[in-house]
Amino acid sequence: MAAAVVLNQLAYGSVYSWSILSAGLQSPTSSFALGRDEAGLPFAAAHALVFLGTVLGGLLMSRRPPRGIALLAGVLYAGGFLLAGCAQGRGDFWLVLLGYGVISGVGLGLGYIVPTTLLQRWFPSHRALAAAIATGGFGLGSVLSAPLTRLLVTHFAANPARVLLVLGGLFLVTTLTGAAFFHNPPRPAVVPAQSGARGYRPAQALRTRQWYLLTLVLFFNTAAGISMLSVVAPAAGSLTGLSPTAAAALTGALGVFNTVGRPLWGWLSGRTGLMNAFVLMLASQGLCLIALSQVASPALFLPLAALVCLSFGGGFATMPAAASEFFGLAHAGAVYGLMLIGWSLAGIAGPLLVSQLAAHSSYGTAFLVLGAITVVAAVLPQLTRAPKAPRPSV
Repeated sequence: MAAAVVLNQLAYGSVYSWSILSAGLQSPTSSFALGRDEAGLPFAAAHALVFLGTVLGGLLMSRRPPRGIALLAGVLYAGGFLLAGCAQGRGDFWLVLLGYGVISGVGLGLGYIVPTTLLQRWFPSHRALAAAIATGGFGLGSVLSAPLTRLLVTHFAANPARVLLVLGGLFLVTTLTGAAFFHNPPRPAVVPAQSGARGYRPAQALRTRQWYLLTLVLFFNTAAGISMLSVVAPAAGSLTGLSPTAAAALTGALGVFNTVGRPLWGWLSGRTGLMNAFVLMLASQGLCLIALSQVASPALFLPLAALVCLSFGGGFATMPAAASEFFGLAHAGAVYGLMLIGWSLAGIAGPLLVSQLAAHSSYGTAFLVLGAITVVAAVLPQLTRAPKAPRPSV
């Protein structure tokens, strides 16, 4: 089951390689020749629609077998790529927005929530590790997709949208193959004792202060990493003079740290406590982003960006465990699915903020502002404590 989940998630992790395709779409020799702010729109639109997919997936997980939901997610995600890949040039940019931004965005949310919830059902005593494995497949996808995307962008330099056509066909195979093996555990999971409340339904969780605080923590942790990743290829070139090929290699390397950060922080959070882990993640991301704003050397850019990605990936392994610890495992998929509005909003606000600041000032200014905001947000986990048990419904 774990192997099927990882195989299924590889395609969805390709979303973190957008900056490579974005650089190709911005090339003046391509048929698109987009500006920095325009090139960020499909990425932002996809994350705007992620929330719709996660909410739908979380609700369906409590009513339907996981296999059918995961198959639908794969068709939507890969189908959006295939549609976007039909764009011929700037006049067809709306196809990229519709396919990659809207259709694949919904598929991304749907495809993310199902395996993350499913694997926690199989390993209820190791929720953080199960979530780390599921989201680790997501991170591994960015590692594998980055060099492939760079190769395809070079090959299809005149029309980079063709990259999405090739990737869409590949992702259709991997998502559907992995999803074909999905099924619930053969017997109801024995839920271990939890330090906080249990048994919250989504409507009950939404009436607690803790749900909103956790969602804000997820928002800022995600915004820091996803905003940097959305522009890392052109930003590395602008700040340090890296060539497009080297910048693409950097993107792939950062995907490794994004992947490693998931089991690493899943393990560390068991020793520091979930909320203390988020304090460390947010503080380290913020300080590294501030330092990145002043960096002119590739030798310094990589380790600082790598630390941002470690904590960014770690948030996606730690937050599902926090949601199930605070609100119980029974409805964890639906509760966490709603909480992923933080991911969706971060995917809109963060990359758009960075793109706008980069377009009107510089990437250094963009990283400085983003880092300062993230450091301040590190106080939020200290304000978050597990709620009391919910009142029984009448």
